[in-house]
Amino acid sequence: MDDEVKTAQENLRLSANQNQKIMQELNDYKMRINNNNQENEQLKGRIQKLMGENTSLGDEVRTAQENLRLSANQMQKLNMEINEYKTRINSNNQESETFRQKIQKLMNENTSLG
Repeated sequence: MDDEVKTAQENLRLSANQNQKIMQELNDYKMRINNNNQENEQLKGRIQKLMGENTSLGDEVRTAQENLRLSANQMQKLNMEINEYKTRINSNNQESETFRQKIQKLMNENTSLG
């Protein structure tokens, strides 16, 4: 019976050591879980911030695209206006040349009369 008691005591000691190791391991896992939860919360915050920045940048891109579209329309209108002025200038140059020729003709006629 003495051996049985010693064996039982040894088993209890081993069981207590195993229990202690398991408890230490459990506490380690709890600490890791807490650390992971904290890290997850930080990452969630960063993700939210980045999503906000992306939304803001998306709005800026849309605004820039609209401005480019408007600028392209304005450029097209300005080019049309420039072409209209070029046409007017050419027409005026032709008219001026016609008047210059008429004046020259009239001056020649006056010279021959006088």
